[in-house]
Amino acid sequence: MRARRSEVGRRRVLGGIGVGVLLTACGETAVSESTPAPTSAASTDVSGFPAGEARPAADFPFETYQGADLVGGETVQFSQIIAAGKPVVLNFWAAQCPPCRVEMPEFDHAWQAARDRVLLVGLDVGPLINLGTRAEGEALAQELGVTYPVGTTSDATVMQRYQVLGMPSTLFITTQSQIVRQWTGSLDEAALSNLIDELLQASGG
Repeated sequence: MRARRSEVGRRRVLGGIGVGVLLTACGETAVSESTPAPTSAASTDVSGFPAGEARPAADFPFETYQGADLVGGETVQFSQIIAAGKPVVLNFWAAQCPPCRVEMPEFDHAWQAARDRVLLVGLDVGPLINLGTRAEGEALAQELGVTYPVGTTSDATVMQRYQVLGMPSTLFITTQSQIVRQWTGSLDEAALSNLIDELLQASGG
C-alpha cells in the first residue's frame, strides 16, 4: 500500500512538471542480481530500448555537487561534458530512492577501474520528482564517498527527453553523443563493468 501511494504521488509530481511519464516505484525494477549478456542489434534491455539502435543524447545544464574539475566547471552543459572526448555513463538517481543508494558505491568501484577511458556522471533528479532536495542529494554523495561527478539540473524536461521510466536509470553515451544503451533498474559493479566495456566498443575504443 505504501508503494502504491508513493507511485501515485510521483504521478502527481511528474504531471505537475509536464514530464508525462510514469516512474516505476524505486526498487521494483532492480536487476543487479544478474550480469547483462552481450547484446546484438535485436536485443533489448529491461527498459525496452533496442541495444543496437542509438538515439542522440539531449542537452541540459548540469549543476555540479562535486567533481567540477572532471566536467569542466560548477555549471556546464551536458554537451560540453560529452565533447571532452570520453564516452559517458549517465546515471539518473535520487536521494530518497533506496536502490539508488545501494548502487552508487558499486558504480564508484566500477568507475575507478575504468576512469581513464570513460566518464561516469550522476544526475540527481530527486528535486524534480519529489524524491529528495538538492541538500539531501549532496549529503548522500558525501556520505557514500563516491568520487565521480555528481550534480543536478534545473531542466524539468530532462526525464521526458531521456525517456526515463524508472529509478534508477543509466544511459550509455558514445563520444558521438549517441545513446547506445538505456538500463532501467539497479546495477552492481560487475554488470556495470560489462556495460562499460560494451560502450567502449560502440565508441570504437
